[in-house]
Amino acid sequence: MSLNIQHNLPGINTQSSLPSPICLTDKINMNTVKPSREVRKEMQSILFDAKDQMVDDVFNGLLEDTNIIVCGSPRVGKSTLINSICGREVAEAREGLASVTQSISCYTKEGVCNSESGPKNYKYTFWDTPGFESWEKNDIRSKVKSIIEKPDAKPICMIFCASPTTFVDLTQLEWLLDLCINKKHIFCALVCTNKYAGPLKSRRAVLETFNKLLLKFVDNPPREENDITFYGNIGLCASVNSEPYELDDNILPISGVNELIYGITESLVDEHVLNWCLVVLENKGFWDKCQQKVTSKVKIVKNFFHWINVKKSKVKKSNCSTK
Repeated sequence: MSLNIQHNLPGINTQSSLPSPICLTDKINMNTVKPSREVRKEMQSILFDAKDQMVDDVFNGLLEDTNIIVCGSPRVGKSTLINSICGREVAEAREGLASVTQSISCYTKEGVCNSESGPKNYKYTFWDTPGFESWEKNDIRSKVKSIIEKPDAKPICMIFCASPTTFVDLTQLEWLLDLCINKKHIFCALVCTNKYAGPLKSRRAVLETFNKLLLKFVDNPPREENDITFYGNIGLCASVNSEPYELDDNILPISGVNELIYGITESLVDEHVLNWCLVVLENKGFWDKCQQKVTSKVKIVKNFFHWINVKKSKVKKSNCSTK
């Protein structure tokens, strides 16, 4: 089933009935907030200077390729969003007919993370699928499944993009969400891209479509925070504009990207948080703007390592008691 979101869906009520946001981090003392450069350096140190063997095993996995799958119709701003998330050019943004991807594209970037113990290399890959309209013709479903089901290439998240002026095949999207959420436990971010393109009611219609689909996979009501709607630990929906947008002689700035990045950061768990931090490590704008939140996230990462150490200690004691 195909649906023209712009014309066939009703607008949503701007009065939210969702519960108040849940505070997941401690209140930040503005007098103790560190400069963003120090926060990034501290995160790098945490990422690569752990000496515990079990933690080393985690980071050996981090040095493998981190995978993220991006889906959506042509010309909805997928490549621009990828570049905006990473803070550097990863995907080639194409215009016109050249932007129509006929098969899955792969964009890989490598980086170096400097720490006190020396430089560490890391790598991440974005898999860009064509629009749903070509999935049957080019057997895209089987190709997507092959990416997701490879043990060494399982994505840490799936990002689906739709703009206020695009068609979305809801049958294909629901199949994709079921595969990611129920079968493979992959976090899903549904993003309304190019949010200033088209009337406000069209943007709301896209978000309402996302809302109805994600509600099928959760039991508890979603929560809203910083223009992001969270659906437990399985997904979120957001609206962004990844580059300045000209409207009636006015230039509207980039909007929603930093909130999306942090929303995914907050939602991922365990080593996937660290994988994601490496993907956005070069995004200076994100670290500058979200330094208060990142300071709290650094604390969460430290707690993760503490949990690993405690778990290892319990395993050692258990082994000793069985001898």
